[in-house]
Amino acid sequence: MRRLTLVFSVLVLALAALATPALAGGWAVTTFDDMPGQIVSGKEYALGYTIRQHGATAINVDKTEIVAVAVSGRTLSFPGKSDGAVGHYVATVFFPAGGTYTWKVTQGGFAAQDLGRLRVLAATGTTSDDNKVASDKTAADKAAADKALPADKAAAAEKAAASDKAAAAEKAAVASKATTAEKAAGGNGAIAAPASAPTTQGGDPLRSALPFAAAAATAMFIWRLVTMVRTSRRATA
Repeated sequence: MRRLTLVFSVLVLALAALATPALAGGWAVTTFDDMPGQIVSGKEYALGYTIRQHGATAINVDKTEIVAVAVSGRTLSFPGKSDGAVGHYVATVFFPAGGTYTWKVTQGGFAAQDLGRLRVLAATGTTSDDNKVASDKTAADKAAADKALPADKAAAAEKAAASDKAAAAEKAAVASKATTAEKAAGGNGAIAAPASAPTTQGGDPLRSALPFAAAAATAMFIWRLVTMVRTSRRATA
């Protein structure tokens, strides 16, 4: 009985090991059947791929999907459906906008496989996610600039007002200083002296003596005239 129980337990463990991949310490690799030369937004593409444990044995997993993340942060998920052979799946992908995407494929309990970067062309008349991000950034920058414009205008106006006020104060100070100087000059009765005075002729002694000689001659003439008048009166008397 014990032997039957032991055999039964071993058999159950063996079946469980065959039914479920040994994921502890395991890894898997996904290979695509083929890839289109280019992927354009707005179109559907059926991508077939096979998951192989340790890169060798094709295995079925409980869930697999292709996940793509746009530059804008938008995440797209495309589930893989079992198709034909063991470990083979098909996922129908659809990109609504062109741009650069990072993508990967999940492999059930195994670590997801990174597929690098994918460039999706924008269909005619559509906008790529890259352009949308650039447009959003431009709009945000413009909004910030518009918001800062009134502040710049206010700062310029304030600066101009301060400059005008300083100029007016300086002009008032100059006028006040001039008025004070004029009042000080008027109160002291000072008269400004001419820049140059006429030169005197005192350097010639003869010319200086002529007025005195003329005055003396005039005095002697008058005295002589008076004496003659007196003598004439006496003789008549």
